[in-house]
Amino acid sequence: MKAFLYVILVAISCSSCAAQTISNTTTNRDGSLKIFDNNLETQSVYVTREGNMGIGLKNPKDKLEVNGQIHARSVKIDIKNWADFVFEEIYDLPRLSEIESYITKEGHLPNVPSTEEVLKDGIQLGEMQKILLQKVEELTLYLIEQDKQIQALQEEVKRLKSQK
Repeated sequence: MKAFLYVILVAISCSSCAAQTISNTTTNRDGSLKIFDNNLETQSVYVTREGNMGIGLKNPKDKLEVNGQIHARSVKIDIKNWADFVFEEIYDLPRLSEIESYITKEGHLPNVPSTEEVLKDGIQLGEMQKILLQKVEELTLYLIEQDKQIQALQEEVKRLKSQK
């Protein structure tokens, strides 16, 4: 696995013009590796003794930390549960008036992190996708209910007009 990560690291780093200027590996005193040292921390790759990799970060805390934009064709996120519980019989769909009150008081949707929380902690991408899907599914249920009400009102109007 380490060899695979090293190959990926080399491929990523070699594609960078800056990485082609100076290319060497240094073992630091703490046992971490500095790969493709470009005399700039933001353009170097680091691997800690714990196996954490930092691209542009000297002391990564997670398995992979990147100080910059990541471009990919696809990202797969493993997640343990999904938002389809909204369609289960036992799901208690909040009333729109309750949601309006919550928004008025809190300034964001229920179960969605506030701006302050996101700025402080970031977001967990998989969890945020689940939350957003839950909101879309709830909106779909509201629209279905409103469509039923509109249909009933149209039938009532048609019935009243025919009585004239």
